[in-house]
Amino acid sequence: MVEIGENTIAIPPGETIKEMLADRHMTQKEFAARMDYSAKYISKLINGEAALTQETALRLEIVLGATASFWNGLEAAYREDLQRVKQEQFSEAG
Repeated sequence: MVEIGENTIAIPPGETIKEMLADRHMTQKEFAARMDYSAKYISKLINGEAALTQETALRLEIVLGATASFWNGLEAAYREDLQRVKQEQFSEAG
């Protein structure tokens, strides 16, 4: 889920996954099967509700082609931006 702060927008890696699936005309169900994960987990991953792990990054590398480092970088940036959004929201409330 995209989170918006005063100066920061946190975009989960799932947004990139969603775009790549659309480009490949692949459903989330088919993607889940190729990743050997449940459809529920894939949905949570795409919506930013589940963290992208090292193992998932390696599987994404195989299934979607982008390197594990790319996926890990997106996840790290997302988590950092989430913290910034929380800080901005806290500052706005106070």
